[in-house]
Amino acid sequence: MAVFSFAFFGFFAAVFALRWTLGQRYKTAALFAASIGFYALYGWGYTLLLAVCLLLCWAAGLWLGRGGGRPRLALCVLFSLAPLIFFKYLDPALGAWGLPGLSLVQPVGISYYTFQMVSYLVDIYRKKAAPERSFLRCAVSLSLFLQITSGPLTRPRILLEQLGSEQQFDPARATGAAQLVLLGLFKKVVVADTLAIFTQTAYAQPEGLYSLSLIISAIFYSAEIYADFSGYTDLVRGMGQLLGLELAENFSTPYFSRSVREFWRRWHISLSGWLAEYVYIPLGGSRVGRVRHCLNLLITFLVSGLWHGASLPMLVWGGLHGIYQVAGLLTRPLRRRITGALRLREDGVLLRLWQTGWTFALVTFAWIFFGAPNLSSAWQIVTHLFTDLTPSITYCKEALVLLGLSASNCLRIGGLLLALFGIDLACYRSGWSGWLANRRPWVQAVICWLLVFSLVLFGNIGGGNSMYFQF
Repeated sequence: MAVFSFAFFGFFAAVFALRWTLGQRYKTAALFAASIGFYALYGWGYTLLLAVCLLLCWAAGLWLGRGGGRPRLALCVLFSLAPLIFFKYLDPALGAWGLPGLSLVQPVGISYYTFQMVSYLVDIYRKKAAPERSFLRCAVSLSLFLQITSGPLTRPRILLEQLGSEQQFDPARATGAAQLVLLGLFKKVVVADTLAIFTQTAYAQPEGLYSLSLIISAIFYSAEIYADFSGYTDLVRGMGQLLGLELAENFSTPYFSRSVREFWRRWHISLSGWLAEYVYIPLGGSRVGRVRHCLNLLITFLVSGLWHGASLPMLVWGGLHGIYQVAGLLTRPLRRRITGALRLREDGVLLRLWQTGWTFALVTFAWIFFGAPNLSSAWQIVTHLFTDLTPSITYCKEALVLLGLSASNCLRIGGLLLALFGIDLACYRSGWSGWLANRRPWVQAVICWLLVFSLVLFGNIGGGNSMYFQF
C-alpha cells in the first residue's frame, strides 16, 4: 500500500478511530495489528521474517537486561543485523560476482527496522532503557506502520515511553497535526512529483544534454529529494501526532546550512543522530587524535552510504560527504583567518550567503551520485557539467527544451520553488507548526486553503511512496 494513496488514508482513518475509541489496554494491540497488517500488504513471507525478528529482538532485550557484557551485546546485534546483511548486501553481491545467489527481493523497510532493533538493544546495554516486558509494546516501538518503510528513526525508548503513558485526544494538537499533514502532501505530491518529471529522464539518460541542462536538473533534484523526503516525514509525523505519538523530527531547513557539518544536523536528523550515537561515538568520535578523528568521520559517512544502498554510487556519495567533513575540519583555522583578514562579520549577510551557497553547491554535487542509476550515468553528468556553457539566449532556450521545460513549466516550477523557499524561511526559527500557530486564525485558514487548492490543481494523490522507500 503506497503511503501517498487514498487507500492508505482510509487505512489510517480506521486506525485513528480505533486509537481513540478503544480502552487503554487495547490501544497498543490495535497499533500492533495495524503495523503487521500494513506490512503484510507487501508480502506474507517478509511479514513472517519481520515477526521473527521482532520476537528475537524482544527476547534478546530481556536476555541483555540480565547482564552479560559486550560479548552478549555483540551476539545480539549480530543476529539483528544478519537479515539486513544477507538481503541487502550478501545476496546481491553473490550475483554480481557470478556466484549462485537466491536473487531475493529486499524486504520493505528492513534497513529501518534493523536499525531500530540495534538501537533498542544497545540502549538496554548502556542502561538508557530497561528491557520491555510487553512484547506488543516492544514490537510497536520497532515496527510502527507510520515509519517502518521510510522512517523517521524514532528511538524505541522514546516511543515506549509514549506507548506506556495514558493519553487523551487533544483537539488543538490534532489541528496542528492536520496542518502538518497538509504541508507534507503539498511538498510531496505537488513540488517533488512535479520536479521528478524533469529529473528522472535527465539522470537516466544524460547523454545529449547540454551542460546547463545538467546543472538545472541537478538543482531540481536537490529540491526534489528534499521536498519528497521532508514531505513524507511531515505527513507521518502529523499522522503520528493525530494518534498521540511524537515521531522524531527529520528536517530543519537543511539548505540554509552554512557548512556540510551543519547540513547533517538539519538533514535526515534521525539517521545522522543514529550514526553519531551508534557508530561515530563508539569509534572514538572527536575525543581522539586528528588522524583518528578524520578516519572516524570517513567511516561514519561510508556506513551512511552503504546503508542507503549496496552500490558504488552510494558509496561515492557517502565518501564525498566524509571528505567534505574532513576538509571542513582541517581548513577551519585557515578559513577563520581569511574571514578575519577580510573583516567579514560571522553574522554578516555577505559571509552567510557565500557559505550557504557553497554548501548547497557541494551537497548538490554529491546528490548526482545519489540520484544516478549507476556510476557511468553519474560520471557522464559530472564530467559534462561545464563543458559547453555558452552565454547566449538560444543556448539557454535549447537547454530548457532538452529537459522538456516550456515557458509555462518554467513559471510553474519557479513558483513552486519560491513557495518551498518561503516555507523554509518561515520555518527557520520555530518550525512549521510553531510558526503557523503564531499566525492569526484567518491567516492560518488562508495558507491551508492555498495548500488545498494547489493539491487539487497540481497534485496526484493516486499512489506512490517516498524516494526513501527503496532503502
